[in-house]
Amino acid sequence: MSANDDHEDLKPSATPGYKPSAAKSADEYAKLDAEDESLARWKASLGIVPGATNGDTSGPKVTVLTLELDSPTLPAGKKIIFDISDTAKLADTKKNPIIIKEGVEYNVRITFKVNHSIISGVRYIQVVKRAGVKVDKLEQMLGSYGPSPDGKPYAKNFDPEESPSGMLARSGSYNVRSRVVDDDGEVYADWEWSFKLAKECRPWPHFTSKYAFRVNQTRCSNSSAVPTVARTWVDRLPPKVRPYLYLTRIDKPIGTLLLLYPCAWSITMASYALEVPFTTPLTYISLFGFGALVMRGAGCTINDMWDRKLDKAVARTRDRPLAKGEITQGQAVAFLGAQLMAGLGVLTQLNWYSIVLGASSLSIVTIYPFMKRVTYWPQAVLGLAFNWGALLGWSAVAGSVNWDVCLPLYAGGICWTLVYDSIYAHQDKLDDVHAGIRSTALLFGDHSRSILSGLSASTVSLISYAGYLNGHGSPFYLGTGLAAVQLARVLYQTDFDSRPSCWRGFVGCGWAGFWIWMGALADYTFLMYGS
Repeated sequence: MSANDDHEDLKPSATPGYKPSAAKSADEYAKLDAEDESLARWKASLGIVPGATNGDTSGPKVTVLTLELDSPTLPAGKKIIFDISDTAKLADTKKNPIIIKEGVEYNVRITFKVNHSIISGVRYIQVVKRAGVKVDKLEQMLGSYGPSPDGKPYAKNFDPEESPSGMLARSGSYNVRSRVVDDDGEVYADWEWSFKLAKECRPWPHFTSKYAFRVNQTRCSNSSAVPTVARTWVDRLPPKVRPYLYLTRIDKPIGTLLLLYPCAWSITMASYALEVPFTTPLTYISLFGFGALVMRGAGCTINDMWDRKLDKAVARTRDRPLAKGEITQGQAVAFLGAQLMAGLGVLTQLNWYSIVLGASSLSIVTIYPFMKRVTYWPQAVLGLAFNWGALLGWSAVAGSVNWDVCLPLYAGGICWTLVYDSIYAHQDKLDDVHAGIRSTALLFGDHSRSILSGLSASTVSLISYAGYLNGHGSPFYLGTGLAAVQLARVLYQTDFDSRPSCWRGFVGCGWAGFWIWMGALADYTFLMYGS
């Protein structure tokens, strides 16, 4: 990987209309607007204080010190540390690439020191090649800094991400050219290293590096990432299609299932009450399944249109297509229109009572993204929207809603949503504080486990009560019992301060909805076809 080959790729991206201002010393910057106390405190946090550049200014402005890679899969207290100054060990990775375990979480941290002067527009650029072919380019902004007042190095932390996995990802080694450079093109560090992906890791070498790369993200983005090996089946589709599919979260089916399960509960319970033939629940569950896929995508599109600016401030969401600019707001509106037309097509297959009932939920879907700005209970509003199927499914089968059964079923679903979406919100709670986003995760705080336990008990109790009012038998209660065990297991195992653990807990809550449906379906099957 020669310097000539990578020359163009390693150039910092130009910002349209931006022209670097004339260079100033730290003293000059410190004296600007000196009467503004809050600005002075902010400048001090960047090391911009009077006298910051006193002393020798002949050496390099910046020294990149280490890159640390940490993972829960490593032994306790073990980290991979790259030292850029140790060129021999870095060069050794060409012959003996670092082995990164596929499909696990990694957290990356970079440390660097500003020796003198004010540096601005500093960024990390990384070009990844496999077999001489470029597979990814990463460009990550660090920001502007002055010498640290206490002489300590600065640290830049990156949020954990999951490494790519699969046979294609594991084939061959990846050669990486990394560079730390500023807007003026001044290079502060430049080095090469190599890595491979494997199902299991060999003992980790003890290297040290000088800037943060992220060995876990697979799509090229403005956050630290490595190879563009296909992370999901969406990445194997034409590039023009991918942003729209990622906008709908179609690669993460758990959202569609969480929307479908209340529909499936209600359809199956109504079929049980009316003793309709199996073709009726089969038809409606298939129809609602497609509707859930479409409307979940529409809901995600609406959410991202509302949140395109907020998403840029949250590590987990800054790679979403609207936040990255892969899709314009106008394109998103047009795409949303197509999704709503498809959803309307599903709705028109139902009776008029159900058409009116279904259309009335759109207002809740539309206002949900706004709720996180005004209340700590956006998860409750999501519950109102995501469990509308508990009402709609019954009316589709019966022609109208049996409110005696459906209201406790709907309320139980809302409690269930509060459980799983509060766990989900814990993934972003640190970013949410800075971005001004509110959630039950922040509201419940250290009491989350006990509060969510109470909500889980309410979920099971209310849905069981709905089953009692509908005259269900023991198979139904076996299903709700399994759901109770699953929710208890999730709440016992989830670490609310670990993003990977919260994601597993969120997905685990979906299984509770599955078991409730299986209980209702088993009861219906025994009623219709049992001896």
